[in-house]
Amino acid sequence: MSVLNPEEQALLNSVENGEWQTIDNVDQEIKRYQTYANHHITQKQIAVSLSTEDSQRIQQLANELGKSIPDLTTEIIHKYLQGELIENVN
Repeated sequence: MSVLNPEEQALLNSVENGEWQTIDNVDQEIKRYQTYANHHITQKQIAVSLSTEDSQRIQQLANELGKSIPDLTTEIIHKYLQGELIENVN
């Protein structure tokens, strides 16, 4: 039998104490999370060079929104490519 770390033991205790409940739409939620997992697996990593000013602004926005810098950057690019963001020409 394997030894559980403290986090795993706490999770096991929580389940065994009946603190977890099945949701009504469990099949739908399983499919939703499978879609997330498949999307994550099929992502391709790219490197982007940014100016110091842009990098600092992204870091500031990420902190304000409580998101990681990679997640915020991915979200911005995705929204732009989907036409949800428009280029602001000064």
